[in-house]
Amino acid sequence: MQLSAKMSLKKFKHKEILLHQGDMNDQIWLILDGNAQLQAIGFDGKVTLLTAQGAGEVIGAFPDALQSNVDIKIYRHLSALQISVTNLKLIMDEYPSVGRGLSKIFGNQYHMIINRLAMHVTLTAHGRVYAELLRLANGSDFITPFPVVTAIGLMAQTSRETASRAIMHLRRRGIIEKNEQGLKILSRNMLEDLVI
Repeated sequence: MQLSAKMSLKKFKHKEILLHQGDMNDQIWLILDGNAQLQAIGFDGKVTLLTAQGAGEVIGAFPDALQSNVDIKIYRHLSALQISVTNLKLIMDEYPSVGRGLSKIFGNQYHMIINRLAMHVTLTAHGRVYAELLRLANGSDFITPFPVVTAIGLMAQTSRETASRAIMHLRRRGIIEKNEQGLKILSRNMLEDLVI
């Protein structure tokens, strides 16, 4: 298919910088596996994690080439399909279903970013960790395999240490338990009540 001919599979390693803040970029990446952190560097040199994007999400320039306002740093690893915005627009003209699919991805990402921003403003660090556990459970009482604590901290926009303390608090209270398969939520109501 024309789409696959214009895309290439790219693999990146832990802590590799995919894109620097201020760089011009005309590429877009569809993440297949792994995570990318979007970080902004302030005038004082302070790095702020804005969000993390994972499998099924899109990063990069769209609909035109632009100057990046973030660093895109790989967390653990990343596999992604890369395509130039010029080629993507040509394909979208020929195959409107590609544009519809892309708009769904962008819509989901927009909703998630707004939700994380609202949680960051309104919830405590522990509350954000608890909300992230509920999101990972996706309506069930199981998270398999056991989630990586650093990744939970990243998604909840807090430190690994804070995420670890929050999870240990839940385990001590008997709200969750760790087993061979992963993490089991023993009391969803109690966990939901702690999202403050």
